[in-house]
Amino acid sequence: KLGSSPADVAAEFRSALGANPALLASIASLPAVLLRDDSVEMLDVILGLLEERGQIADTSTYTGLMAAQLRRRNYVGIATTAARLPTETLTPRMRAILAAAATHRGRLDEALGHLRQMPTPADGAKSPIASSVAMQIMYLASRDGRVAAAAHELERICACLDAKQFDDLLTAESRRERSLATCRELLAAGAAMKVPRGPSTYQAMARALGLAADAEGLRDLLEDLKVRATDAGFTVADPLALALLEACRAVRDADLALLVLEVHRRVGAGVASAKVLVAVCGVLAHCDLAEATCDFFEREMAPRGVLPAAALTGFLLKFAAKLGKTDLAQRLSDHAGVLKSSSSNSTASMGGASDIQRHATMIKAYIKDRDLNSAARVFNSLKASGERMTPMIYNCFLDACVQCGEFDRATAHFQEMKELNLVDVVGFNTLLKAHLARGQTEEAGRLVKEMAARGLQANKVTYNELLHARVMAKDRQGIWNLVDEMQRSGVRPNSITCSILLKSLTANSNTSDVRRVIGLIEEIEEDIDEVLFSSVIEGCIRMKQLDLLSNLMKRYRSKGGFVKLSAPTYGSMIKAYGQAGDVVRVNELWQEMQEQGVQPTSVTLGCLTEALVANGQAEEAWQLVHQQLENEERRECINTVIYSTVLKGFAVTRRIDKVFVVYNEMRAKGIACNTITYNTMLDACAKCCAMSRASELLEDMAASCVEPDIITYSTIVKGYCVEGDVDRAFKVLEDMKSDDKFSPDEIMYNSILDGCAKQHRSDDALRVLDEMKAVGIPPSNYTLSILVKILGHARRLGQAFRMVEDLSKENGFRPNVQVYTCLVQACVLNKKLERALSLHDTMVADVGSAIDDKFYAVLAKGCLQLHQPLKAIEIVRAAYQLPGHGLAASAKKNGAPVGVEARTLEELVGRLQHGSKAEQEALTQLNADLLELRGFRLADAQGASMGARRRGGGGFGGGSGGGYG
Repeated sequence: KLGSSPADVAAEFRSALGANPALLASIASLPAVLLRDDSVEMLDVILGLLEERGQIADTSTYTGLMAAQLRRRNYVGIATTAARLPTETLTPRMRAILAAAATHRGRLDEALGHLRQMPTPADGAKSPIASSVAMQIMYLASRDGRVAAAAHELERICACLDAKQFDDLLTAESRRERSLATCRELLAAGAAMKVPRGPSTYQAMARALGLAADAEGLRDLLEDLKVRATDAGFTVADPLALALLEACRAVRDADLALLVLEVHRRVGAGVASAKVLVAVCGVLAHCDLAEATCDFFEREMAPRGVLPAAALTGFLLKFAAKLGKTDLAQRLSDHAGVLKSSSSNSTASMGGASDIQRHATMIKAYIKDRDLNSAARVFNSLKASGERMTPMIYNCFLDACVQCGEFDRATAHFQEMKELNLVDVVGFNTLLKAHLARGQTEEAGRLVKEMAARGLQANKVTYNELLHARVMAKDRQGIWNLVDEMQRSGVRPNSITCSILLKSLTANSNTSDVRRVIGLIEEIEEDIDEVLFSSVIEGCIRMKQLDLLSNLMKRYRSKGGFVKLSAPTYGSMIKAYGQAGDVVRVNELWQEMQEQGVQPTSVTLGCLTEALVANGQAEEAWQLVHQQLENEERRECINTVIYSTVLKGFAVTRRIDKVFVVYNEMRAKGIACNTITYNTMLDACAKCCAMSRASELLEDMAASCVEPDIITYSTIVKGYCVEGDVDRAFKVLEDMKSDDKFSPDEIMYNSILDGCAKQHRSDDALRVLDEMKAVGIPPSNYTLSILVKILGHARRLGQAFRMVEDLSKENGFRPNVQVYTCLVQACVLNKKLERALSLHDTMVADVGSAIDDKFYAVLAKGCLQLHQPLKAIEIVRAAYQLPGHGLAASAKKNGAPVGVEARTLEELVGRLQHGSKAEQEALTQLNADLLELRGFRLADAQGASMGARRRGGGGFGGGSGGGYG
């Protein structure tokens, strides 16, 4: 019947079939007709009726039904139809329809599930998935972060993506924050599915990279674009170039911006457009590259008449002023004026402020050239223009006068400011600084009082200027009076204040001053930056307060706001702790530096190496070098200086084998050896009596084109003298003189004299002395002490005394205690004890002479050698200023006794304990007097001597120790 619903029709068919089952064959032919007529609802009902009677239609009928449902957006109906069939009977076409339905319903997992059930098409076969469905799946995947998974399935079934739709999707994603990873996955998917990359693709990726501030990714994109740009028909037009430049601006990379310009010119129209030029200039300005920005404008834009907008004009004007490019600044200022007059959107007040700022920039530009007259013309033209003048522009010209040294003009201008009531704290501070720079402290004080009288509160700048002047004048009381006044006024010190105060502290500063400065640092409101902390570090090092520095660092670190220090700052601290012998702290700083991610420089590593070597850890220093060589980022930091320091460490410890191992390693690794390196090696050979290897080193020097210096020759001479080959030392001296490049110095002559002394070659020594006089090298006390030894051994005592007197008078120096000690040894050697004793009396009578425990030790041992033990006891009594001796008393009032070396006291006790009765009694009395008047026994001296031997040196008494032998 007409107008019956599909359900009514189905009911009638069921009734008819009940009456006549033979009708089933006729009903089975209906689905094909209904499918052709697109009677979808009727088809669905008839298929259901047939299913009830066990009659299943063919697969194409069901596929047709699902396709019709898809056209009608009956996505639920599609799923229902598929559910009526066994899973294994679902064809790829059905799966494609199911995937499309799931996609339209936003069900990505379901869609991907159907794709996975689809077999890979045969070669050349068309994909069952429509391009639009594939794009919809990619859209869902991009939102869900599963682009790679979706692309894998789509690529497998040979799905195609529409290039425009793909670019639209990529563009949409690029505008979202934190979408760079998704954009990269989309780009990879497009490449895998052979979607051609067009300018829009690169535009979208540039936007995403810019948002993510990924400079490295942007560089890779540009490299890819350069390759892609070789394809015919591909151009880098303005939209793409501008997008790339916007990304360059976001990552602050000027080099990339210039690369974009290069590609734009090569693959674009050949000539960059005005928009692109302005964008490149803007990137340079945004990167704060003043000179590059101005040069680009003058080279690329100005010749073509390309003028910047207001914002870029402001940057260029500021940069031109900073660089002193007055002509450029003037042109830009004129252009800014044109922009201002042509702008219909600026209010009068805004325009005035901009105009004043422009004139201030011009004044600063002329001051760079010290052109005060031109600056004055700019200032006066602004006054004449009728603009409302402000304190800022007056302060600008005041500073110009001060900067150009026109102090009288500055004071006259300041007077005008006061009359116009345009003076403020900035103006007062500018003139205050000028007065202080001229040393006019009284005028500066009057200026501060005038400022207060005008109701202007002195600020931090005011006080910091005054403090700086007090620090420079080393006026401790004035410094702290200012700090007190500053605090009473409610002006809190800042980091600059503390940095100034730190400069006032020295090793001799009062402890209370140090504590007070540290207290002010801990009270400042702003965070401590590296500049201030570096000042703290420098101050602590200068004051030799490394414990204070360690405690401060621990306190700041515990607060959680510890500033990240730079490599040079760490280097300074490592050097200071190394000099103080605190290797533990040195290693802690190195560890902290690595934990903080601070990359060391060659200087930092040099400081660390030096600190280890100076504290006897040459092996550890060498290990450090190897560790850095294994690190690709730090390998380049290892240089000649660092290796030379390691060489010095092994040379000091006389490890000649290690010295040459390190040297050979240097050469193998291509580390250049300089003169210092070779001098260090030669010094090691000299100390280790290995001068046989010196010729090899000299050959290497010549082969490496490294020139020897005076230290090289001096070291070789010393080495041969130490080995006893004085003749060879003389030959080196003669070769050097004949070469005419260097002249022997005192050190070299003293080395040869020392060699002569060891071999008792007195005539050669005197010949060397004559040569020294002839070439104008004055002998020193060290020279004199060697000559005295030589003459003493030659039994020419009288000549030794005459030489001391003559050389000291001729060369204007006073013989020191070392020379007198050598004279005593010479007297003892020549068995002239009385003359040796007279030397003691000569020395103590001279207030300017300094006697020590070594002198008394040599004199006492001389008495024992000449069998005068009782006289030796007198020497000891004189040394400790005890009564009971016949030697002269010191002319110095209240001088402390210097005593005698412990080993000599031990030797004296050993001799007298087994001597005559008189000697034993003298020893007992000496022991009693020492205990009563000096608070120690001779037995204490014996213990000290044993301890000194275990430590390798030392003495007992108040002297310096050391030997002159």
